[in-house]
Amino acid sequence: MTHPDRFLGRADVYASARPTYPPVLGGWLAGRDLLSGRVVDVGAGTGLFTGLLLAHGTGPAFSVDAVEPNPEMRGRLEAALAQEIVAGRLRVQGGTSEATSLAPASVSLVTAAQAAHWFAPAPTVQEFRRVLVPGGRVLLVWNDWRGVDTRFNAAYHDVVTAFSREDGERISRVPQQELPHLLPGGFEEKTFDNPVRFTRERLPALAGSVSYLPAPGDPQFAAMAGELDAAFAAHASGGHVTLTYRTHAYLGRLD
Repeated sequence: MTHPDRFLGRADVYASARPTYPPVLGGWLAGRDLLSGRVVDVGAGTGLFTGLLLAHGTGPAFSVDAVEPNPEMRGRLEAALAQEIVAGRLRVQGGTSEATSLAPASVSLVTAAQAAHWFAPAPTVQEFRRVLVPGGRVLLVWNDWRGVDTRFNAAYHDVVTAFSREDGERISRVPQQELPHLLPGGFEEKTFDNPVRFTRERLPALAGSVSYLPAPGDPQFAAMAGELDAAFAAHASGGHVTLTYRTHAYLGRLD
């Protein structure tokens, strides 16, 4: 797992501003009987997807291991899901996609939400094969507002492109044609609508949570926030704007 330090200093805005995942995705996983055993959520961040797994997991064998290399993110995850830790349904630990520290053949499902584009494919697949039980599955998930044609999506795109320090589209998720490197046994795709409302305060926090944009405290952050505020004023209705995401879920195998 590369560059875990890219999100140092961003945990607060990440937890407060990043979009969650549609409950229908959790229902789909539960309906496929994928949330009745032990799950590991790799690159769990502040626990946004971990929480969805916990909300839909059932049965005495169900539990989640959240693996996250960034200590600030882990701290936010532990605070947000403290009751699940106390209940014994959640364990939180440091680690990466290449070294989870889990026992061999110990999990039935590996998930990675908004994270797998940071993984080095070959050592990651080797590690996932090690920890999965025979027949275990891998789920890769991304929220992405790109490719959704709305006026505010276009306005947000214009602002963040002007302040991007890298090609944001290129590094935001694994291109579909490259997914076989992480899911060599094949995969199926499900897509879910995920419109997210943003207040005037939440919108710059969202941008500040993105690794290729100026972080809070960066000299360029105030300028970016000003441009986002102008976009908000031009498009707001009822005190919010809607950034329309699609949630892309890829469920696959390694063999």
